[in-house]
Amino acid sequence: MSLLSLQGKQKPKWISPVPNSEDAVAKLVDTSGPSDATTDESTEIEAVRKLLFAADRTRIEEGLKRLDQLEQKLSDPKTRARDASEVLVPAMRLRISEGEELGEVLKPVVVSQFHQTARDEPDIMADALFPILGPAMRKMITAMLTPDKKAKKRRYRLEQLFLIEKETGLPVCHVSSDSASTQDADMVSGMLSAIQSFVHEAFEADEFDGLNTLQVGELSVWIEWGPSAVLAAVIRGVAPQKVREAMQVKLEGIHQAYQAEFSGYSGDTAPFDPLRPELHDFLHTHDGTFKNKWRNLPNRIKQILLGLAIAFLCFVFWTVYGIYDTHRWNNYVHSVEQRPGIIVTDSQRSFRDYRLSGLRDPLAIDPSELLEGSGLNSKQVTFQFKAYQALNPDFTLRRLNKLLAPPEGITLALEDNTLFIKGDLGLDKVKWFEQAKELARVVTGVDRIYLAD
Repeated sequence: MSLLSLQGKQKPKWISPVPNSEDAVAKLVDTSGPSDATTDESTEIEAVRKLLFAADRTRIEEGLKRLDQLEQKLSDPKTRARDASEVLVPAMRLRISEGEELGEVLKPVVVSQFHQTARDEPDIMADALFPILGPAMRKMITAMLTPDKKAKKRRYRLEQLFLIEKETGLPVCHVSSDSASTQDADMVSGMLSAIQSFVHEAFEADEFDGLNTLQVGELSVWIEWGPSAVLAAVIRGVAPQKVREAMQVKLEGIHQAYQAEFSGYSGDTAPFDPLRPELHDFLHTHDGTFKNKWRNLPNRIKQILLGLAIAFLCFVFWTVYGIYDTHRWNNYVHSVEQRPGIIVTDSQRSFRDYRLSGLRDPLAIDPSELLEGSGLNSKQVTFQFKAYQALNPDFTLRRLNKLLAPPEGITLALEDNTLFIKGDLGLDKVKWFEQAKELARVVTGVDRIYLAD
């Protein structure tokens, strides 16, 4: 609020109608004696000061508060650390983008800490390096060994065999299958030696604790160690333990047969050339084909599998025969049911035994006559039919002809349970006609009798 805002309102008592401002100021500062008017004037002056300087006082108070907050923040280590962490990463990123000085300064610290961690906490370093060494090893092996496009058709396959002299790490014999792409034997043996040395140095393994298996996906390298040589097999797929046992036996035989050659080995592989056909034979006889799998199985397992195979074949034969025989029997029963004068109430089938039961009119066909052409053996079929009279019109008419024995010139016809006697009835036939009417009434299926012209 300013002095101008007081215009239009009642003037305070201390504002008097003076001709100029100097007299007003003189009266305002006049404190010549204690009086009630002077006290009132001081109070009013203080009120005016508050009105004039309220905004400045507020800004000063806010500035003091901010100074107090800044002093507290600078004196608190946690607050300073939090503030520094908010700008540390962007500051380092900006500094790195402007030059390599920061990396050069931090490099000694990082290298020193790396070595210290490797010595004090090797497990942590192993976990950290594992994702790096794995892909590197897979890339190296994949570069050496070409994928086999037919691998999915086999469970496993021995693709290559390497015989390596242990002391020098040089290959003395190398064979491969026809479908595998051959690789440099020196490169493979060097890779195995490097891996073996790494394992010994990194894990402080004994000298004779050799690396036995390398595996990347479906590709694996099985290694068998001997006193003078190492036999390594490149296998695609999952090979059984039987293959490793065969490799051990083969390596023992090689040491027996070529002990002198290993003792005097100087880098010449010619003395080991006779081994090549043997290793080729080992490569092909231990493939994952069915023939080799069967040949390498123990005799007891072969007997069990043969028994199971025979049992399975018998089961299949029995099932197929049962389906065929059931179909054949059902067709025969259906053909019997279609014949007039025969009612089938039960049909049973077992191995080489068939039973058919029901009702049969004496005038109906014999079911045994229908066996011909059905494929069933009549000696294996048993019929159990009881006699009854079928209401079939043909059977009823046949029954009437047999019972009445009409004379010559007389014919019988049956329509809708009505018997028609047709023909010329002379005096000699009147007596027959009277007897025929009496007999026809007792025949089932005849309700009325008429003499037709």
